[in-house]
Amino acid sequence: MSRSIVFGIHVGNSSASIAISKEEGKVDVLANEAGDRITPAVVSITDEETVVGNAAKTGFISKQPYTITFNNRLMNLKMEEKEKRSLLENNKVKTIEEGGHLAYELPLETKKKIYSPQFIESNIYKTLYGIAKRATHSDDMKCSCVLTVPEFFDNSSRELVRNSAIQAGWNVLQVVNAPSVTPFTYGINVSEPLNDTYILVYRLGGISCDATILYVNSGLVSIVASEHTKEIGGYKLIETLKSHLIEEVKRKHKSNPLENARASAKLQKVTEEAVHLLSTLKTANVFIESLTDGIDFAASVSQARFESLIAHLLANFALPIELVLKKVNLESSNIKKVILCGGPLKIPKLKSYIGNLFPHADIPNGISPDEVLAYGAAIQASFLAKYWNSHDCLPETTTEVHTLNESVEVNCCGEIIHFDQNEILPSIKTIKTNTNEDNVILVATLGNDKISKAEAQLNLKIKGEIMFTLTACVDQSLNVEAKNMDSELKSTAVFVPV
Repeated sequence: MSRSIVFGIHVGNSSASIAISKEEGKVDVLANEAGDRITPAVVSITDEETVVGNAAKTGFISKQPYTITFNNRLMNLKMEEKEKRSLLENNKVKTIEEGGHLAYELPLETKKKIYSPQFIESNIYKTLYGIAKRATHSDDMKCSCVLTVPEFFDNSSRELVRNSAIQAGWNVLQVVNAPSVTPFTYGINVSEPLNDTYILVYRLGGISCDATILYVNSGLVSIVASEHTKEIGGYKLIETLKSHLIEEVKRKHKSNPLENARASAKLQKVTEEAVHLLSTLKTANVFIESLTDGIDFAASVSQARFESLIAHLLANFALPIELVLKKVNLESSNIKKVILCGGPLKIPKLKSYIGNLFPHADIPNGISPDEVLAYGAAIQASFLAKYWNSHDCLPETTTEVHTLNESVEVNCCGEIIHFDQNEILPSIKTIKTNTNEDNVILVATLGNDKISKAEAQLNLKIKGEIMFTLTACVDQSLNVEAKNMDSELKSTAVFVPV
């Protein structure tokens, strides 16, 4: 296998996808053995075997206690206590706390056995590794990849993801924030670097939602702010349609499928399939043999009916967007491009609703929303393969760049120094000017509203040309040094709020 054939991988809570970047720069999202380009992130474990993907999801009805779903949320080692307690109490697979972190306890026939989230994640990566091997037709070299992780994952969580992939056989080139690679999917900021451009990345997953604002300047992509919530997700769409079908069962057969766990699981499965179909088809036909009490249930749901059922949810789906814009004092008109990620955003009504929030923004399409992250990660992998040709020269698996939270304007004896919002830190700027003052007070104005101010007082007691050197530091502090150009006398100060 050529060194330049590399992969991009996205593993979420609900699904996983893998894309290949070939020598000629072409990127393809790969299909699994079932011919699907998206693989369910589902793992089923029994005494005899471990099954991943479509087969595990299909067997969920009969193997619920042994089938693990939404594992990626447990890869977050800094999970909030509220969410941790909820999982311990309510997760369908028994979840316990071991060594300060969550794990699964499965009631296998031989004995109860504990499995870590890392083990489950590694099995998903192993399945993707098999897909990669089939695509390259080579067994003599490791496959290299770039992995995506949520923006809110800390370094320890990122390392856990990286190790899971390594255990599965992957050579991990880099672990990246998922939103940061999405512009690459559509060629944004690749051939022609952008300047002073805000991009909104909206990801709607199976059980969560993220709205992230990227700022691109001179080709550098930085994350300005992000809003993450588990209050909404694709599951809301499934719950809504499932409730509708339950009412249909009650109306037609005077029976409640929720009273039987197996019937409820069957209904859940066909509802998920129906939502998937309604993202592209005008009608989805539902049929469940022997749903409950020997009843065969059949129903037909039109796309128009489904859209009317979910209409009340649309404003909730937009809430993370409103919150993230508010965080950084931006309006929708400031956003020049909107990138949509996640399977639920294939639903026309939902896609158009989010798009209508940004009437002046470019919303690229042509790539399925549930393939955007893997596609972008594959392009990032191709960049690395192009410029780093050996394992020893690869960059760190995680790269953190600090930027300035808000703009700063400093008046230095009539001369103005600007630090822009999102400027890379530390940032050092100098200016020379003349002064006849013994004590110099510099005033810094913060932010776009120019309300917040800070002062720094310097005492040189010598007239003449002064060189001011201002340093914006990683901790967001602002320092200044003043040096008399004739005597070399110096004075330093730190700006303090006034």
